[in-house]
Amino acid sequence: MTGSSSWIRKERRLAIYIRSGFICAYCGKGLKDCKPNEMGLDHLEDLVDDGGHVGANNESSNLVMSCTRCNSQRVNREWRNYAPAGAQDRIESIRYQALNMDLARAIIAGTAVWADR
Repeated sequence: MTGSSSWIRKERRLAIYIRSGFICAYCGKGLKDCKPNEMGLDHLEDLVDDGGHVGANNESSNLVMSCTRCNSQRVNREWRNYAPAGAQDRIESIRYQALNMDLARAIIAGTAVWADR
Protein backbone atom coordinates (compact mmCIF):
# COMPACT_ATOMS: atom_id res chain seq x y z
CA MET A 1 0.00 0.00 0.00
CA THR A 2 1.05 3.56 -0.40
CA GLY A 3 2.69 5.45 2.42
CA SER A 4 0.78 6.57 5.45
CA SER A 5 -1.82 9.21 4.95
CA SER A 6 -3.58 11.06 7.72
CA TRP A 7 -6.86 11.55 5.85
CA ILE A 8 -7.74 7.84 5.59
CA ARG A 9 -7.14 4.82 7.79
CA LYS A 10 -5.04 2.06 6.23
CA GLU A 11 -7.82 -0.51 6.74
CA ARG A 12 -10.27 1.61 4.76
CA ARG A 13 -7.72 2.28 2.03
CA LEU A 14 -7.08 -1.46 1.66
CA ALA A 15 -10.83 -2.18 1.66
CA ILE A 16 -11.25 0.26 -1.26
CA TYR A 17 -8.36 -1.43 -3.09
CA ILE A 18 -10.07 -4.81 -2.51
CA ARG A 19 -13.41 -3.42 -3.73
CA SER A 20 -11.65 -2.21 -6.88
CA GLY A 21 -10.06 -5.62 -7.47
CA PHE A 22 -6.66 -3.87 -7.47
CA ILE A 23 -7.53 -2.36 -10.88
CA CYS A 24 -7.21 1.28 -11.88
CA ALA A 25 -10.74 2.63 -12.19
CA TYR A 26 -9.80 4.70 -15.25
CA CYS A 27 -7.48 2.67 -17.48
CA GLY A 28 -8.23 -0.81 -16.15
CA LYS A 29 -4.57 -1.60 -15.48
CA GLY A 30 -4.01 -4.33 -12.91
CA LEU A 31 -2.19 -2.87 -9.92
CA LYS A 32 -1.70 -5.91 -7.67
CA ASP A 33 1.96 -6.27 -8.70
CA CYS A 34 2.87 -2.60 -8.95
CA LYS A 35 5.03 -0.58 -6.56
CA PRO A 36 3.20 1.29 -3.79
CA ASN A 37 4.04 4.68 -5.32
CA GLU A 38 2.36 3.62 -8.58
CA MET A 39 -1.15 3.47 -7.10
CA GLY A 40 -3.42 5.36 -4.80
CA LEU A 41 -6.91 6.67 -4.31
CA ASP A 42 -8.65 9.31 -6.38
CA HIS A 43 -11.53 11.50 -5.27
CA LEU A 44 -14.21 11.39 -7.96
CA GLU A 45 -15.76 14.67 -6.90
CA ASP A 46 -13.84 17.21 -4.85
CA LEU A 47 -15.63 19.76 -2.74
CA VAL A 48 -12.92 22.35 -3.23
CA ASP A 49 -11.61 24.09 -6.34
CA ASP A 50 -8.51 23.15 -8.30
CA GLY A 51 -8.47 19.47 -7.34
CA GLY A 52 -7.40 20.01 -3.73
CA HIS A 53 -8.58 17.59 -1.09
CA VAL A 54 -8.88 19.80 1.97
CA GLY A 55 -12.57 19.53 2.81
CA ALA A 56 -13.10 16.96 0.07
CA ASN A 57 -15.81 14.33 0.27
CA ASN A 58 -13.98 11.30 1.68
CA GLU A 59 -16.97 8.95 1.52
CA SER A 60 -16.13 5.52 0.13
CA SER A 61 -18.49 6.09 -2.80
CA ASN A 62 -16.35 9.09 -3.79
CA LEU A 63 -13.04 7.18 -3.75
CA VAL A 64 -11.64 4.83 -6.39
CA MET A 65 -8.33 3.08 -6.87
CA SER A 66 -6.20 4.74 -9.52
CA CYS A 67 -2.75 4.35 -10.99
CA THR A 68 -0.62 7.45 -10.45
CA ARG A 69 -0.48 8.06 -14.21
CA CYS A 70 -4.27 8.36 -14.53
CA ASN A 71 -4.56 10.34 -11.30
CA SER A 72 -1.93 12.81 -12.52
CA GLN A 73 -3.41 13.11 -16.01
CA ARG A 74 -6.93 13.70 -14.73
CA VAL A 75 -5.78 16.66 -12.61
CA ASN A 76 -9.00 18.52 -11.73
CA ARG A 77 -11.15 17.50 -14.70
CA GLU A 78 -14.59 16.15 -13.92
CA TRP A 79 -14.13 12.37 -13.74
CA ARG A 80 -16.83 11.61 -16.35
CA ASN A 81 -15.02 13.89 -18.82
CA TYR A 82 -11.74 12.07 -18.19
CA ALA A 83 -12.88 8.44 -17.97
CA PRO A 84 -13.74 6.56 -21.18
CA ALA A 85 -17.19 4.95 -21.34
CA GLY A 86 -15.98 1.54 -20.12
CA ALA A 87 -14.30 3.17 -17.14
CA GLN A 88 -17.46 5.11 -16.31
CA ASP A 89 -19.39 1.83 -16.23
CA ARG A 90 -16.66 0.21 -14.08
CA ILE A 91 -16.71 3.11 -11.61
CA GLU A 92 -20.49 3.22 -11.35
CA SER A 93 -20.62 -0.55 -10.79
CA ILE A 94 -18.19 -0.51 -7.85
CA ARG A 95 -18.40 2.85 -6.12
CA TYR A 96 -21.48 2.05 -4.02
CA GLN A 97 -20.50 -1.52 -3.15
CA ALA A 98 -19.96 -2.20 0.53
CA LEU A 99 -16.37 -2.32 1.73
CA ASN A 100 -15.08 -5.57 3.24
CA MET A 101 -13.52 -4.00 6.31
CA ASP A 102 -13.24 -7.36 8.12
CA LEU A 103 -11.04 -8.78 5.35
CA ALA A 104 -8.91 -5.61 5.20
CA ARG A 105 -8.36 -5.69 8.98
CA ALA A 106 -7.48 -9.41 8.89
CA ILE A 107 -4.96 -8.91 6.09
CA ILE A 108 -3.29 -6.02 7.91
CA ALA A 109 -3.26 -7.95 11.20
CA GLY A 110 -1.85 -11.01 9.46
CA THR A 111 -4.78 -13.15 10.58
CA ALA A 112 -6.41 -13.72 7.19
CA VAL A 113 -6.75 -17.42 6.46
CA TRP A 114 -6.32 -18.40 2.84
CA ALA A 115 -8.02 -21.54 1.61
CA ASP A 116 -5.74 -24.12 0.00
CA ARG A 117 -6.84 -25.26 -3.42
